Formats: sequence, C-alpha cells, structure tokens
Amino acid sequence: MMGPRIPVLCYHRVEEPPASDPGDENFVTPAQFAEHMSLLANLGFTGVTVRDIVRWQRGEGTLPSRPVAVTFDDAYESIVTHAMPVLATHRWPCTVYVVSNCVGRTNVWDPAAPRATLLDAPALRTLHTAGHEIGSHSRRHRRITTLTAAEATDELQGSRLELEALLGAPVVSFAFPYGTHDRTALDRVQAAGYLGACTLKRWGNGRGSNPLRMGRMGVGGKLPNWLLAAKLGKMLATPAFS
Repeated sequence: MMGPRIPVLCYHRVEEPPASDPGDENFVTPAQFAEHMSLLANLGFTGVTVRDIVRWQRGEGTLPSRPVAVTFDDAYESIVTHAMPVLATHRWPCTVYVVSNCVGRTNVWDPAAPRATLLDAPALRTLHTAGHEIGSHSRRHRRITTLTAAEATDELQGSRLELEALLGAPVVSFAFPYGTHDRTALDRVQAAGYLGACTLKRWGNGRGSNPLRMGRMGVGGKLPNWLLAAKLGKMLATPAFS
C-alpha cells in the first residue's frame, strides 16, 4: 500500500492496576498514559479522531502531517478523570467507544475484571460537545461473529441508534468487542450504517485501506516508552489487508 499510514491506539482503563494483577493489559497508569502522549507529541504526531481518518479515506477531508488516533474502549469514568486532562494539554481529540446498553453502569460483560463505573449520558454529551468522537462498541459487548443476523442487527444498529439519540448527532464508527471479526461481521457493520470499524490488527491505515477493517494497536500493561515506540514503528511498517 502506497502513501502514509496512520496509527490508531486502543486504551481501556487509565487507572492504577489491581494489586492482584499489576500487569493487567486493560490498565495503563495515569502517569504512564501521560508519558505515552508526551512521546507521541515529541515524535511529531498530532491527535485526530477515527471519524477524521474515515473522512480522509473517503476523500472528504484533510489530516495533519503526522496524525495518530487515540481511542478508548468501554468508556470508563477514568477516561474523563485521568486521560482528558492529558489530552487537553496537547489539544488532542480522541474517540471513545461506548457499550450503549451499559451507559452509566459498570463493566458487567467481564465478571472476572474489577468493577468500574462507566461514563453516563451527560459525560458523553460533554465529550461530544468538546470535539471528541463518540463511537459504538455494541449494545452489550458481545462478539459479533457469534451472533445470528437478527442479534447482530440489534447489537450494531441498536447501539448506533441509541447513541445517536443520546448525542443528537451521527455515530459513524464502531469498534469490534475483543477485536473479533470476519467478513460477515464487516458486511453487517456496513449494513448497520457505520462508515468505519476498528479491529485489533496491528497495521497502519492508509488512504486505500478498508475503513471497515481499520488497524489498531492495543496499549496496556507495563509498556515503557521505548517499547511503545518500537511497536509503533513496526505497526507503521505492516501493510493493511482488506
């Protein structure tokens, strides 16, 4: 694939990890998140949203010279508490992927994980008004590849409609729960009205790559800056597959 590739990073909880599992990869400490964002800025990156990337891929907009998208799956409260102040210092937007049936509740889909409060409707509206993107992470955090056509429609289209009603604005991108997808799932995401969808495939995204199968790198656990930089370099050197 010719032309520049754009990295997309996936965070979950910007919090201190549980003492029982300090290397839990769903967690990045607030200090480490701040270090990651400083590294990206020092490398010349500028934050954009997934929506911005999709529009650029469709020929509908432009991007800064070295864009990066910072995304958060599940919409934990710690995004507002710890991540947003850091992003504000860089004047960067982000994309938050919301499990629409769990707004203001907890991460009930993961009984083994420590309980945490998810962002409520007013907080999501505030993020949207501030210029951050709110995307869908399904209605109940179910693996789309395991669902019947009717169940997939409920998870995909149902979530989009719920979030659009909450925000009063279009929701254009989706993040696959657990990153799990196949060709049928891609078709169902498109049929549900999304223009882009994030996987957990580690490749950069170019103008000609499939916006419904966007590459994204999970970031979590004890990941020092040098290793993040190395993984980022490898990601940008990996060609995307449709």
